[in-house]
Amino acid sequence: MADVLSCLVLLYVTSALRQPPPAQPQQPPTVAPACGECDAVVRRVLRLLPTRPALVKVIDLDRSARVLHEHFKDAEGFVTAGDPAVYLTKQGSTFQHALQGPGIWDYALAIIVWHEMAHLRGANEHQARQQEEELWAQFVVAGRVDTRRGMEYLGLLRKRP
Repeated sequence: MADVLSCLVLLYVTSALRQPPPAQPQQPPTVAPACGECDAVVRRVLRLLPTRPALVKVIDLDRSARVLHEHFKDAEGFVTAGDPAVYLTKQGSTFQHALQGPGIWDYALAIIVWHEMAHLRGANEHQARQQEEELWAQFVVAGRVDTRRGMEYLGLLRKRP
């Protein structure tokens, strides 16, 4: 009996002293990574910004938790409290256009990221929209986007409710 007790004590001590395996970083179970091509879009967009966010994550809502899909199905981008990341939805119309290749849609996606970054800096919705419009106007004035299309889009941005 003493031998069994000694073995149990030894097993307990050994298991208590053993280091657990290092934790593997994982995506939260509610967020599914989007796609390889998405990384190329994000790299193009980040080059257009005056400053870069800490992190941009593209999520595939179709492969994510239902609650996430329902909550963000109409969003092009979003941020969450306490998280420095800007999230872009792969299913967003702007992102879908940007996936087709470099062009004006990269600039449109850049102002979406800029808008979300404004929220991370504490801006309310009105202030974030103003910052978004200002960056778009800079793109137009600098000739980075077609003037006619750029001014039309700026008009649409300014007419949002």
